[in-house]
Amino acid sequence: MTDLFRDNLAALLERSPETGRRVEASPVLRGFGIASSADGGAIVEQGGHPLESRRAPVEAARRQAAAVPFPRVAVAGIGAGYLVEALFERGVEVAAIVEDGTDALVAAMSARDLRAILRQVPVVLLDTLGDATERVLFKSRVSDLAPLGGRVAGSAGLGALVTSWPRIPPPTRPPRVLVVGPIYGGSLETSRSTARAMTAIGADTSFLDFAPFGEGWRAIEQFELPTEGRRSLQASLAEMLGETVVRRAEAWKPDLVLALAQAPLSEPSLRRLREMGSRTAFWFVENGRVLPYWKDVARSYDVFFAIQVQPFIDQVKAAGAARAVYLPTACDRERHVPVVLTPEERSRYETDVSFAGAPYLNRRRLLGTLADWSPRIWGEGWDQTELASMAVGTGHRFSLDEMVRVFAGSRVNLNIHSAAHTEGLDPDPDYLNPRTFELAACAAFQLVDARQPLRDAFAETEVVSFRSVSELRECLSHYLAHPEERQAFARRARARALAAHTFEHRAREILREAVGPDFAAGAILRTRRGGDDTLDAAIDHAGQASPEMTRDEALLRLLGAVRSTK
Repeated sequence: MTDLFRDNLAALLERSPETGRRVEASPVLRGFGIASSADGGAIVEQGGHPLESRRAPVEAARRQAAAVPFPRVAVAGIGAGYLVEALFERGVEVAAIVEDGTDALVAAMSARDLRAILRQVPVVLLDTLGDATERVLFKSRVSDLAPLGGRVAGSAGLGALVTSWPRIPPPTRPPRVLVVGPIYGGSLETSRSTARAMTAIGADTSFLDFAPFGEGWRAIEQFELPTEGRRSLQASLAEMLGETVVRRAEAWKPDLVLALAQAPLSEPSLRRLREMGSRTAFWFVENGRVLPYWKDVARSYDVFFAIQVQPFIDQVKAAGAARAVYLPTACDRERHVPVVLTPEERSRYETDVSFAGAPYLNRRRLLGTLADWSPRIWGEGWDQTELASMAVGTGHRFSLDEMVRVFAGSRVNLNIHSAAHTEGLDPDPDYLNPRTFELAACAAFQLVDARQPLRDAFAETEVVSFRSVSELRECLSHYLAHPEERQAFARRARARALAAHTFEHRAREILREAVGPDFAAGAILRTRRGGDDTLDAAIDHAGQASPEMTRDEALLRLLGAVRSTK
């Protein structure tokens, strides 16, 4: 087994036949070694210390297995596999083997032929249990954790898991989440997608969609009244809707009330919600420099989610927020999808370059420098600007269905973040707008102005960014001439968006932060079938970390091949 393992590992590390990605060779057992026990069996050592009995590992493992009182356990540490085999002998089901890295697996597989074990038992890497909700989910599938003493002593991570195991709570029922949308504005569709995502991940969800009251709000603005009079009437309308939220909560008793930006909730309403026992959270999917009202409401919520990174998060805390968390926007996997245009739609939407959005000052100035590219501009208000000739139609507000067709018909979609106070690119690039994720999910090629959080969300091989008008022009020239590159970027961006940036991903994060891991696990367990804490999930996780194959991913792929060997 050892020679076969090393031969296969060396071949895999040289080049993966599945992906063709190169990796660094050198299957070194970092910190581990192979030794012989007194009875002739192979054992694994770590730092010179045996992970199992040096005298009689089989008998020692049988004694430990005999003391296990539960029918289904997870084993912390693989060693050379003796404890798992002893549990099998005794009829105990081993639900998983937990290890803190692949080096211990390499050592185990170099010491003994463990294919029989690996065909039956999933391997869980410790970093996949770093999240509290994942630990609750994991514990829900096993009765106890059986530690391999020598291995646990040599691994701080495994030791911490064993120590904390009794304190990991059991999953509770799915949480009840009341999602409160705005009366109008850009966060309206976000609120609808969030409510659908909460339902999709297993939460009992109720959505208060206040969009029908938007016409009334706008009608008040048309009244011939002094400004203060109009504002007073609008405040009364918002207060009435806030009371609606409270009455709904009284009847339904949600565990969490989640308000989206510009939802009609005042501090008195929030106080009454907390007095009922509901936790409250606010997802501010806006630019805090444009809408500064967050300073007045941050202290009223249990958790404040923001799409801006530091220093904004610290500013929210300084405004009195009990907890402030970065949470970018997302894509809706059901609505932000690639579409195939009909011949009639192609005549309307097909173009080399397009932009869809509102006519902020910096966008007008930048797009004005691209007149020789004849970009087509979609959005309300452009017909009243100096770029009216580039505006489509009368500059109407486009619907979501129309938006995805604009994306599909444009060879290059410009994504320019808004800034009303400058004629250049946004000088404070501390957030990603929803369009970044929507374009990616629609498999639409985009050029986006460089943003601070961009590379945490998308790799350079997935989304192209620019830092100046001259760089943007260079990108336009290059990518319009290379459609195969555009298509490759778009495919990779869509894969990343669906793997990490859907509203379901954000909904899980909201539950983890706002209602606790046991409630979050209760929701996820409702929808999860068979669990995803497996070797395949670990391989996928490792493969997402880098466009190049890492050593850990290579080892995990080999382990998967060993498991599938009959």
